[in-house]
Amino acid sequence: MPPISRRTALAALLSAAPVLIAGCGLEKSAATPGAASTASAGATGSAAGSPATASVGALGTAEFGPTGRHWPSRTPALTDTFDFTIEVNATWAAIADGIKQAIAKAPKGKTRVLVKPGILPGYGAGSSKTPVLKNVGKTGLANRVLVAPRDGVGTVSFSDSIRFELVAGVSFVGFWIFPNSMVLSAVQDFAWAWSKGQAFNISSNSAVPTKDVELVECVTPEARLIDADTWAFRTGGQPYENISVIGCYLAPSYKAAGSSAHCDTLQQSGDELKTGLLIRDSVVFSSTNAGFIPSGGASGVMFDHSLMVGGDRMLLRYPLPAGANAFTSGLPAAINGAGSVDQMSAKNSTFIGNVRGKFLSVESTTITATNPPAATAGKFTSDPSLSSIDAAWLESRSPMPTDERLRAAWAAL
Repeated sequence: MPPISRRTALAALLSAAPVLIAGCGLEKSAATPGAASTASAGATGSAAGSPATASVGALGTAEFGPTGRHWPSRTPALTDTFDFTIEVNATWAAIADGIKQAIAKAPKGKTRVLVKPGILPGYGAGSSKTPVLKNVGKTGLANRVLVAPRDGVGTVSFSDSIRFELVAGVSFVGFWIFPNSMVLSAVQDFAWAWSKGQAFNISSNSAVPTKDVELVECVTPEARLIDADTWAFRTGGQPYENISVIGCYLAPSYKAAGSSAHCDTLQQSGDELKTGLLIRDSVVFSSTNAGFIPSGGASGVMFDHSLMVGGDRMLLRYPLPAGANAFTSGLPAAINGAGSVDQMSAKNSTFIGNVRGKFLSVESTTITATNPPAATAGKFTSDPSLSSIDAAWLESRSPMPTDERLRAAWAAL
């Protein structure tokens, strides 16, 4: 489609619905009564399907975002033979006990905790909110403990947003927290995967660093009119290191008209060191300010085969809601690294919209700007035609992750 001017686009879109609604909400399951759990030791066989062989539907061919084919590292595959399996009721105490038993029974083996249908309580996702799990698990295991809903994605729901603190050696896969959010504090050797949620945040404000964390196929598919970032990775007394965002999908946040807020889709912040952020196979739609912004003390940011959609192209999928700021400070940047030097690198990626900052290294990465930013090693390829992509271009590379498509992609669980 031909490019649209800012004035034309905004005049048409400011009368749109307040927020794009993507797909239907997920019904909550009835809570499972009782507190008993069942366990079995020894070879237990494998769960049906596997990320590599499952029928993944429309998302299976996506170039960026969730496909049902990304899986947390150091985590048993669904087709593996497990040395220990335990089924537990949908309570945090039962889950914590199941993880404890798995580590005690088979510290060098492959273990899983299967959670029966029910509703897990939450106490909010603020950095000071009471954690639902704390001091659970351990580092140094041969494999992470796999924790998953016994009956598949969506069969365990949540009463509110959640926070984890000091949880280690565990991969949670298939927990659908939407419309709630989560925050991770001081977790280590940890993964959260195959999940739809409003936000997946990090707040390093506990006793030890947050490190070796993977967010795998975590999906925030709905835009919001809100004076806040979509996702945020923040330090608050402790550093964080080695954070991976794999096969994820991030919709924008649009701030209100007249607001002085700084809305980004994924933002780093905090005074402590932030070492190693990998964004791979993911798609990020820019918010009012930008899709991504680094912060001081950050290093090792790598965009590896990812798509950043800024300028005015995110409007193709996420029209401005009524009452939103009409980009009075300019069209949203793909990356706003103004003043950044050698913090970021990119390979095999596509950036639509302005990019600010000097990159450490660039390889096989295309940008819309005719005057790309500098790089210490390598250089960007300029393709101004990307500023005119249409909705079909987006759909072919990153299909809209509707509930139906997500369930098909994650059906192997």
